[in-house]
Amino acid sequence: MHGGTLWGLNWHSPRLMDTLSHNLLYIKLVLVITGLILLLAKSEKIKSIIKNKIAKWLFIIILTLVGVIQIPFLCLGILFNGSSLSTPDYIHKQSTFTDRTIYIYTADPGAMGKAYHYAYLNCPLAFGRYELKQIAKLNWMREYTFYIEKNNLIVINKDPAGLTHTFDMSDVTCSS
Repeated sequence: MHGGTLWGLNWHSPRLMDTLSHNLLYIKLVLVITGLILLLAKSEKIKSIIKNKIAKWLFIIILTLVGVIQIPFLCLGILFNGSSLSTPDYIHKQSTFTDRTIYIYTADPGAMGKAYHYAYLNCPLAFGRYELKQIAKLNWMREYTFYIEKNNLIVINKDPAGLTHTFDMSDVTCSS
């Protein structure tokens, strides 16, 4: 469920890829249901093409099981993707500072686990693609701001405690 949209295409921005992955779940659900309907409707044609009796039944049973098993998982994926109370603007924050683009992803599993912020250096690649290089993992903060000073990523918690987190970015570069 978290293998990356379109085999890790990473095109344009992480926010776009996240939106695309949500929409692809609906498309895949429709295609799996369509495939099951066609498999059942055309099973006689399949049986006439495959001559071996065991191979016929194995083919139909295995493909039917694969399709039927995918449907509940796709429905769960759609349910969990749609149940997030956080807005895309909160989940995906990106800012460019002179020559570096910082992307912060908020992973909030809700009641199932602890929420974190993951800070990445967003490195541009050819054909509008990008690569994310992790800088830090932070505990969840309701509101925060971030900027780069010298070679450090500074993340400021806007809560009353107002903790400041500093991360050295010397080892995190876009060059391979």
